[in-house]
Amino acid sequence: MLTRESSASADLVDATQAASFRSWLRFRELVRNLVLRDLRLKYRGSVFGFLWSLANPLVMVGVYTLAFGYILQVRTPAFVLFLVSGLLAWGYFAGSASMSTGAVIDSGSLVKSVYFPRAILPLSTVLFNLSQYLMTIAIVIPLVLALHRVPPSAPMICFPLFLALQTLFTIGVAFTLATLTAFMRDVRHFLEIGLQVLFWLTPIVYEFKSVPRAVQPWVLASPLTPYILGYQQSLYYREWPSAELVALAVVYAVASLLLGLFLFRRYEDRFTEQL
Repeated sequence: MLTRESSASADLVDATQAASFRSWLRFRELVRNLVLRDLRLKYRGSVFGFLWSLANPLVMVGVYTLAFGYILQVRTPAFVLFLVSGLLAWGYFAGSASMSTGAVIDSGSLVKSVYFPRAILPLSTVLFNLSQYLMTIAIVIPLVLALHRVPPSAPMICFPLFLALQTLFTIGVAFTLATLTAFMRDVRHFLEIGLQVLFWLTPIVYEFKSVPRAVQPWVLASPLTPYILGYQQSLYYREWPSAELVALAVVYAVASLLLGLFLFRRYEDRFTEQL
């Protein structure tokens, strides 16, 4: 039987190991199981399963095509592609951010009973939403391209780059929100308001070039702006994103990830006290 001293020593060793990226890789099977668990829970008892996730974006495409193409008669070619490229990416971020607020506090029994790298919890929420996003765009984007007869172009290969950078940015945000919510439950309510403000500060339903020059710096300050612009430029405008835009996307991703990791690792050992 372990003594109190040996048990505390083992916890210290586990905590030290959990703070390293190498230990995260050791628990990659747990990450996969958590993502699959969330997928199964979402579609449990459903006859059509993942088809329900496709229903929303497909209906959205139909509604936007009707609203902008026939009712408002927007003459911008393939404007639905412009909207979809931004809205789906926004949904991926917003879903990840919202779920990450409960990543730690909603897993209290697991956190208290078994020791593992706690960072796996917010990480798995981002990967769950990423899997949903990938499955959706794999169907919706080709469909919209075909409907509007938009031919493939070389700049479209930039899409995975901006997706990877947005994912790193989102992981950092998830770490930060999971940490803050563990100590202050009001973060969830602040986030609801913050997401509404951030949505309109990001050029998702309007073109960045239509924004008055005096307001453009404020729009660029939105951390989602470089990623949304990257998707729009590569998919809709079929232009190579500028080096400045790529650099801004990298800066936001690295800054978010470093901040999130710092906060999470600094307060990780105090989570159990808050649950």
